[in-house]
Amino acid sequence: MILQNKILVVDDDEDMGDVLSDILSTEGYIVQWVGNGSDAVKYVKEDSFDVVLLDLLLPGINGLEILKQILSIKPSIVVVMMSGHGTIKTAVEATRLGAYEWLEKPLERDRVLLTVRNAVEKSVLQKEKEILLSEARETYKMVGASPEIELVYQLIDKVAPTDATVLITGESGTGKELVARAIHINSKRSAYPFVEINCAAVPDTLIESELFGHVKGAFTGAVNSQEGKFHRANNGTLFMDEIGDLSSIAQAKVLRAIETGEIARIGTDKVEKVDVRLITATNMNLPEMVVKGTFREDLYHRINVIEIQIPPLRHRRDDILPLFYYFLEIYASQNNIVKKQLTPGAEALVFSHDWPGNVRELRNFAEKVTVLIDAQRITRNHVAKLLKLPQVKNDHPGPKTFKQAKKSFEKHFIINALSQNNWNVSRTAEVLDMPRSLLYRKMDKYGIKGDSKKIEE
Repeated sequence: MILQNKILVVDDDEDMGDVLSDILSTEGYIVQWVGNGSDAVKYVKEDSFDVVLLDLLLPGINGLEILKQILSIKPSIVVVMMSGHGTIKTAVEATRLGAYEWLEKPLERDRVLLTVRNAVEKSVLQKEKEILLSEARETYKMVGASPEIELVYQLIDKVAPTDATVLITGESGTGKELVARAIHINSKRSAYPFVEINCAAVPDTLIESELFGHVKGAFTGAVNSQEGKFHRANNGTLFMDEIGDLSSIAQAKVLRAIETGEIARIGTDKVEKVDVRLITATNMNLPEMVVKGTFREDLYHRINVIEIQIPPLRHRRDDILPLFYYFLEIYASQNNIVKKQLTPGAEALVFSHDWPGNVRELRNFAEKVTVLIDAQRITRNHVAKLLKLPQVKNDHPGPKTFKQAKKSFEKHFIINALSQNNWNVSRTAEVLDMPRSLLYRKMDKYGIKGDSKKIEE
C-alpha cells in the first residue's frame, strides 16, 4: 500500500481552500483545510502532516506567529507561506523563522504543485533523518545516573550545540567514542557525517594518507586518488581516537588543518578548504607527553579547548547495575531469548567487582552471561565462575544466628531494591516507604556505596 502525503491548508478564504484542495487532491494528496490559526495549531498537534500551506493574513493571529507555533510543536514539519500582500522583508522574516518557501497570490497551479512536490520530498528526507538519528541515539545510548556521569552529560549538553574542539580523556573502555557520538548527534552537524579514525591502528607510513588523502601516483601503490578522513567529514565531525599515537609529522599537519581549515592531499600542493568539527580522545597523559617532547604543545592547546574526563567504572559504581541490565536486555533481544535476572547475591558481586576494563569489559561480560548460562536466574556462583573468583557452597550461605539472617536479608533486599530503581536513592526510599535518611544509614551500615571498593557478603 502506498502511503499518501498529507497537506494542511490554512487560509481564511474558503474559496481558496476549496481550490487548493481540488488541485492537490487530484494529484493524490490528502488535504485538510482550516480557516484560522488556532485550528491549524490544533490539527498539527493532533495529526501528522507532511506540508502546511499557511496564509500570511489570518484573523486574530497573523501567519508568522502561527508559523512559530507550528514549528515549536513539530520542528520537522515543512511550511510554505502564501500571501498576496507580502514584502521582501516579510518573506525574509518567514524564511528566518523556518518557512521552506513563499508562494505569491494569485496562485499558479503549476507553481503550487511544483512547490508542494519539493516540500513533500524535503519532508520525507527530514523524517528519514529523524529515524536515523533516533536509531543512532539508541545505538549509542549512554546509560548511568551517578553524579560523576551526570557531570559528563552536562558538559555534552553545553558543548554539543557549539563548534568547540573537544578532547575526551579517560581509561580504555570508559566509552569515549560514545561521548563523541553523543556530541555529534546533538549538534547542528548531526545531518552530516561522523567520521572516525583510530590513530593507534594506522601505521605511521599511512596515517597522513588516511587523514588528508592522496592523488594517483603520489607513492608506490597509489593507483587511484583517494579522499582522506578530513574530506569525508566535511560539514560534519571528525573523531580522532588515540590521538596520542599520532606521529610528529602528522601532528604538524593536523595542527595546520585545525588552524586554517585547509588541507592538501599527498602528492599535490593544491589546497582544499574543509569545514570540520574536531573531537579527539586519548587514554594517555598528554601534558606529560608535552613535557617529554613527544606531543606538540601547540597542538595540545588547540585540541584541548574543552576537556571531558570520563571517570573509570570503579569510581562511579552507581552506574554498574543499570549498565549491566541494559546490556543484558540488548543481548537478550539480539539472541531472541528472555532477559536474564540476577539474584541479590549476584548483583552484589557484579556491583562490587572493580571492572578494570571498564564499560567495555562489563558489556562483554553481559554478553558472556547471556550466551553461556542457560538458567534465566543468574546466581552469585554463576558470576563468580565466569569472573574466575572463589565460589561459595550456595548463593546465600546459611547464617548461624537469627541476627545474621536478618542482616543478610536486609542487605540483599536493599541492594535488590536499589538496582530495580536504577540506584536512585530517593525513588527507592519512596518505593520501600522508608525515609531517605534511614535508607542512607542502612546503605552506610552494609557498605552499599557508589565508591565502595567491595561490598561485604
